[in-house]
Amino acid sequence: MIRPGEMRERVTVQMPVRATNAVGESTLSWSDVRTVWASVNGVSASEALQDGQQQVTLTHRLRFRYFDGLTQQHRFLWRSRVLHIVSLLEYDNRSEHVALCEEET
Repeated sequence: MIRPGEMRERVTVQMPVRATNAVGESTLSWSDVRTVWASVNGVSASEALQDGQQQVTLTHRLRFRYFDGLTQQHRFLWRSRVLHIVSLLEYDNRSEHVALCEEET
């Protein structure tokens, strides 16, 4: 269980929104879902995915209270940084999320 004092960072959760413009092209934009208090820690490790062909560099671990509907398709905004979810875990009978993320460069 997360102690409230550990969640010191404000993080905005965003979801992808796809639309079609006037010439029929598909465009991607991001819409804010909510802002949450989270614990944000840097991660200094690289993990290879199961197939061994694609490398993913984990840069941050976020812990925050569980909320329904969050998927790996969402992303986070934190201190003007964009963090894409690589892995999303649920703990303590859905009382908290742990998101392993990769920072957009």
